[in-house]
Amino acid sequence: MFNDVITALTGNILNLPIWFFWALTAFLTGFSLNAFYRLFRWFQYARLIESVPTAKIRSAAQGYVELSGIAKLMDGPIIVSPLTGKTCVWYSYIIEEKVDTSRREGHFNSAWQIVDQGKSEELFLLEDETGRCVIDPDDADVVISHSKMWHKRHVNPPRRYSEQLIRDGDPLYAIGFFKTVADIEQQQTRRQVAHLLRQWKQDPGLLLHRFDQDRNNQLDPDEWEKARVAAESDVRREQGLKASEEQLNVMMSSDVSDQAYILSSEPEAVLIRQYRWRALKSLGVFFVFGSVAVWLFNVRFGL
Repeated sequence: MFNDVITALTGNILNLPIWFFWALTAFLTGFSLNAFYRLFRWFQYARLIESVPTAKIRSAAQGYVELSGIAKLMDGPIIVSPLTGKTCVWYSYIIEEKVDTSRREGHFNSAWQIVDQGKSEELFLLEDETGRCVIDPDDADVVISHSKMWHKRHVNPPRRYSEQLIRDGDPLYAIGFFKTVADIEQQQTRRQVAHLLRQWKQDPGLLLHRFDQDRNNQLDPDEWEKARVAAESDVRREQGLKASEEQLNVMMSSDVSDQAYILSSEPEAVLIRQYRWRALKSLGVFFVFGSVAVWLFNVRFGL
């Protein structure tokens, strides 16, 4: 029986049009190579998570770091999932329709076709006991624990909906490029201080009278620094701001290709297992599709 199947398949392969044979071989080879790439990618992700120590936001070094805390919404408009209307910090959704692809022996073959999909690009926060970090989810590989799929079979064509959420208050793991920058209010203050100093320079006599302590008709570096401090004090007093050096921490995708950017509501141990399982599945796909491609080539050319 098995030999009869192999003989029939061999005959079909030999009778394939040459263009179809090469297209099929290219598809199988490409799929196999893609699986090989993903095999190393997922194993690399698992190794990175294991090897990079978890840092606290307040003491995190600039660069590639791992953080763990709680997901929080930023002040301002809330983020709402388009499908279920649930409040969240991040969402991803897919809408599919069931369509007929071919008819064979009186039966229709059908497949799910994507008609709409999207994901949130809004900023949100990761918070631990030492501080807060703004998370930019662009280009992140997001692994979540809240996943839901449901069907609408009474519509024509039938539809399938998939939704993934990170909710406000969920545990959040993040590994990526960490950077601390001046708070936006601090940046605005600097611009206003520079504007005020330019105004003072337009009246050099008054500027010298206030800050030229040695009376040599020019401002040395120390005197100019005192003028800058006075201008900043005036601006802060006008704004009603405290003179605290608050910082804004941001995590985003790294420009270094082998530094993965991962966000997850799953615990670190679960995340490592998931990436290892993805790698093993990719290994299986690589061997199956690669073997079929090699077998097709051998049969066609009698090797």
